[in-house]
Amino acid sequence: MSGKITRALLEWSILLIITIPSFIALINNDYFPMHDDQHIARLFLLDQGIMQGSIFPRWVGGLGFGFGYPLFNFYPPLIYYLGLLFHSVGFSYIWSIKLVFMVGFILGAIGIFHLTKSLTNKMSAYFSVALFTYAFYHAVLIYVRGALAEFFAMSLIPYVFLFLLYTFQKKDSHNYIYLGVSIALLILCHPLIAFPTFLLLILSIIYFLTTIMLGDNTDKIDQLVSFGKRIITSIVIGLSLSAFFWIPSITEKQYTLTDTILTQELASYKLHYIYPQQFIYSPWGFGGSGVGLSDGMTMQLGKMQIGFFLISLFLLIVYIVGRLTDREKISRNYFFILCLFLFSLFMTTPYSSFIWDNVKYLWYLQFPWRFLTFTTVFVAVLGGYSIYLSEKILKQKKNLSLFFNKYLLISATLVLSAMTVLIYQKYFHPEKYLHINDNQRTTYDQLAWNVSRTSFEFIPKGVKTMTSSLKTTIPAIQKKDIAKNSYTLLSGNSQISQQINLFTKKSYTINVLTDSLIQINTFYFPGWNAYLDDQSIQINDNNSFKLIRVNVPKGYHKLILKFENTIPRTVGNVLSIIGLMIILTLLLKKNRVEVIH
Repeated sequence: MSGKITRALLEWSILLIITIPSFIALINNDYFPMHDDQHIARLFLLDQGIMQGSIFPRWVGGLGFGFGYPLFNFYPPLIYYLGLLFHSVGFSYIWSIKLVFMVGFILGAIGIFHLTKSLTNKMSAYFSVALFTYAFYHAVLIYVRGALAEFFAMSLIPYVFLFLLYTFQKKDSHNYIYLGVSIALLILCHPLIAFPTFLLLILSIIYFLTTIMLGDNTDKIDQLVSFGKRIITSIVIGLSLSAFFWIPSITEKQYTLTDTILTQELASYKLHYIYPQQFIYSPWGFGGSGVGLSDGMTMQLGKMQIGFFLISLFLLIVYIVGRLTDREKISRNYFFILCLFLFSLFMTTPYSSFIWDNVKYLWYLQFPWRFLTFTTVFVAVLGGYSIYLSEKILKQKKNLSLFFNKYLLISATLVLSAMTVLIYQKYFHPEKYLHINDNQRTTYDQLAWNVSRTSFEFIPKGVKTMTSSLKTTIPAIQKKDIAKNSYTLLSGNSQISQQINLFTKKSYTINVLTDSLIQINTFYFPGWNAYLDDQSIQINDNNSFKLIRVNVPKGYHKLILKFENTIPRTVGNVLSIIGLMIILTLLLKKNRVEVIH
């Protein structure tokens, strides 16, 4: 056991040495500009919501121009819960976000290492880690776009395919449970990336089923049934465990501006394809995605990544032609990964428009170049094969000693990995640094205006909109419209005393001298309910900003507003509890069997 621990510590140490240069630019007390500059606000609001008593605060205050926002009903929460772990032990919100970035780099390196190692060998896996970590798209995600959820999703994807491979290889293990958990984590990290991952996962499952059918074993039917049961269980675990998020997210987006903001205008996928020459070269920059070749950020795969993928392909051909050992199994696995890589690459180009035009859920991805998430994973694995195949071919040379082969393999891996780090590390830094602190990024004015203007796709449908200077749809809300109080007396004569003003609950005692119309300065959204003296009353949101309004008759009353679960939210919560119970039951059952034996 101590030997295994020692080897694991050595592996992790090497992986850490490889990855540290990719995030060393974050190890300071400063922050940096990025396209998606909302992470501090989101982490702060999640923290506030939890402190107010909600384990999962679907609705938060401050955002939505101060009228509240169903942020975590739609935006995946995983990365911010991870950030809260760091904040809970004393790190600032800024440092907590940067630590999530760092963990993502390390987590991705470990995942790609074990995935490549399970297909090839350890030396090849180390080289794949270098190719993966220092891919251009990695640098773009962090230091240009600041797309933390997508970045972390890329780090989780190797685990999905790793546990799928383990589920195929090792039927008497917990790996199918881990596969289900990894699927759930991916959904809770970035559901839009999870959707194409499912497509690739289905292709992979078909590949493994075909491998079983074409094998030499006599118990093919039993293997097919066993593998099928484990895969179905994994999918059930993944979907049920994350159901509390994805069911209401999908069913309730119809009540928001999502379809307009994320699938039309400048966000239309039709404007953001990659052209083949951009894979080889496109200028590095900190700008955004443009039409055609006018992108302000690079779309390169990386010359090292492309070069060693081509070398591995050449070596595989040599290996096959030379009729060397295990060529069928090695070539089969290689060509399947190659197919996944080429399909992902194809999906970024305008040649795939017939797929994008007909699969409408893909439209929410907005940018076809988001498939670079997958190409980055697969090209790194393929590049690692260059080391593996070189070793295989050298082993057939009888005039070369085993010691020489091993020495040559280790030396080549060290040199090539170091070259990759040295060539690409210069891109892994921000454009500039910002000398700010948590307080500056979490004030009410900052949240209600500066942050709210940059992301508003989950604002309720029906809120008055206008056209911006960029010809895009934006809410017709000015800074002067931001309410300073949680309520406004619109008509009548009442004395109002605020008792509670939380994200999801607001309470008032009201002495109504004449029948009054009271506006709660909160967007109406399904789940908001009003109670007058513990009796449900009608909410009227027929106004320009879809704010909650209630009529209150003469007398002394207690008015309570609550943001409660809808049917989709309740169903999702129940399914997630069931998913957790399934996992615990399977683990207990497995452990009981092991104890008996």
